Amino acid sequence: LERELGHTLFERDGRQVHLTPAGRTLLQESEKLLNEAEQLIRKIHNAASEIRQYRLGATMTAGGYVLPKLLAQYMRKHPEVNLDLHIANTNEIADMLKKHRLDMALVEGPFDKKCFFYEPLLEDELVAVGAPGFAEKELSLADYLEKGKRLILRETGSGTRWHFDCFRQEHNLPPPRRRCILEISGFDAIKQLVRSGFGISVMSELAIQDELAAGTLSKARFMEGPIRRSINFIYMPNENLKFAEDFISFCRKMTRKSLEKRQK
Repeated sequence: LERELGHTLFERDGRQVHLTPAGRTLLQESEKLLNEAEQLIRKIHNAASEIRQYRLGATMTAGGYVLPKLLAQYMRKHPEVNLDLHIANTNEIADMLKKHRLDMALVEGPFDKKCFFYEPLLEDELVAVGAPGFAEKELSLADYLEKGKRLILRETGSGTRWHFDCFRQEHNLPPPRRRCILEISGFDAIKQLVRSGFGISVMSELAIQDELAAGTLSKARFMEGPIRRSINFIYMPNENLKFAEDFISFCRKMTRKSLEKRQK
């Protein structure tokens, strides 16, 4: 390959091998080409097959508690469509979209609005979550942090963690002491620790509906104010825009019906 290109791609230092600037460029461009080739193959399969296949991504809250029901409803209405779902944190999902490994995604974290098309689906609120009776209807985050009590939080890179950190900074609250933070990437593990009284967490009300109904967890809003965020569909400009527009319209309609039913 080096002979064909006429440039050195690897620096060899004994047993160590490193990419040269030319090698790094070749690697980056090759990854783009491979991802575009995979995207092209999927488009050809969709054009030739009776079943159209699309890949959706979602962050933890959106993928675990919002999108699954909508996917099922959409596929029941459109039996000619098959939808795959990949769940990861916001940074990972955005990277997969840029590499054309996903057709679209639903995220609750920050994203580059210059890079993606985006459409809001619904508004969400983060609340303090703990074992039954851990607090009254409101909880002072400032007092909780000052007393050095334990927080069980999502990892850095997740939308939930980003919104919590922004809220804390907006209210000039100090960062939690490192020994008081336990970082966990999955909601199920967080819920089990919180349920045992090991600490409290901060998560979406959408993620704890079943536990609140069963009385195994309780919630409290923060005295400093609400932590609200928007859950958005994001997708690349050159992807399957017709599918994206149709799917977003369907999800909005079903979400609106669900909210109206809940309010009744």
